Amino acid sequence: EIMLFRWDTIVENINLFIEKVKEVAKEILPKKIETRGRPPKRKILSYILLLVGKEFERKSLRGAEARLSELICKERIDHSVISYWENKPRITEYVKQIVSKVGMLLEKNLDYSFSMIDSTKFSSWNKNETEFHVLNRICKDTVYPVNISFLKGSVVAPVSEIAEKGEGYLLADAWYDNEETIEVLFKRNYIPIICPNKNRWKGYYRKKARKIYRKLKNRLAYRQRGRGESPFGSLTNYFGDRIKSINDSAMKTRIASRVLCYQVRLLMRIINYFTWNY
Repeated sequence: EIMLFRWDTIVENINLFIEKVKEVAKEILPKKIETRGRPPKRKILSYILLLVGKEFERKSLRGAEARLSELICKERIDHSVISYWENKPRITEYVKQIVSKVGMLLEKNLDYSFSMIDSTKFSSWNKNETEFHVLNRICKDTVYPVNISFLKGSVVAPVSEIAEKGEGYLLADAWYDNEETIEVLFKRNYIPIICPNKNRWKGYYRKKARKIYRKLKNRLAYRQRGRGESPFGSLTNYFGDRIKSINDSAMKTRIASRVLCYQVRLLMRIINYFTWNY
């Protein structure tokens, strides 16, 4: 595919951004969303678009109230209401599902040479850290995330959530040298090139992965792992290295929204994608 330069003016078009997110979100959100108590005054889609648009424009909650709520929701919405919805774990899950769907669109249009799983952390104002795991696809022109996970407590849980069926090499560092994790990757049709953890050696799938890693061409391929970390740097450069929040759910919603912004900006740069839709 032919891609526009990242500084092209179309990439900053908030109306086009909202239109594309809305198009995907309508496929994800259930037609009827069950809620406890009184039904919400507005559609949940409106709040999701407002929260994602806030991150796209790098606005605060008050900035979203003053500058975006009229544009997206056709009425002024108080920043306390925006904050209320941002703190809901259900909103985080919906944004994650949209990220996964946009990842599929990117994969369809850009293809990929190999994949990489990695994690990073963002800090809040009170210096608490929220970790998330990402499955990145690396192609000739760019790198794009296709899934994210906030699961913790084990190695295999986030990998099982984000590692959709794929093909080719998948690179990961020594933290992912886990027997169950490697088994999941093999069963999902990947060739895992995982840096060995010197303190671990047991397991059928681990031994199978070590044989793959020991080949010279695969060790050289592992050196390309740095290319897959570029989205983390892009997110930090564009949004900053600290999220202005103290609530864990709000942190997750903002992180997922920022990954979605990164994805949709890439989608907006694919020339043929828009010729199909306009």
